[in-house]
Amino acid sequence: MHNSTITRIPFSGRMAIVALLVSTFVFIGQANAEEFTAKEKAAIAEHHEIIDRQLTKSEQSIESDLQSEFDQQIEESEQEFMQLACTAHGLEFDETTEVCFE
Repeated sequence: MHNSTITRIPFSGRMAIVALLVSTFVFIGQANAEEFTAKEKAAIAEHHEIIDRQLTKSEQSIESDLQSEFDQQIEESEQEFMQLACTAHGLEFDETTEVCFE
């Protein structure tokens, strides 16, 4: 013998219509959520300009710092090279005048 229990879920046409309407309003609300007024668009554009200016300023500052660091490293390398070159020839190196002397 086969026993089975059948469970019936009551279906309400009104609930289906309400669910459809709610889903439709949610979809329409999301579609309209991306539209901005002219004032909002102007504020967004202004913020983008501020961000662009800050990025440019930061990039210039970083570039300047890197250039200064690079220049200092070049100067130190030149000093070290001249010191080694003078020593190799049995001369002394004067850091002030940056020349070899006896």
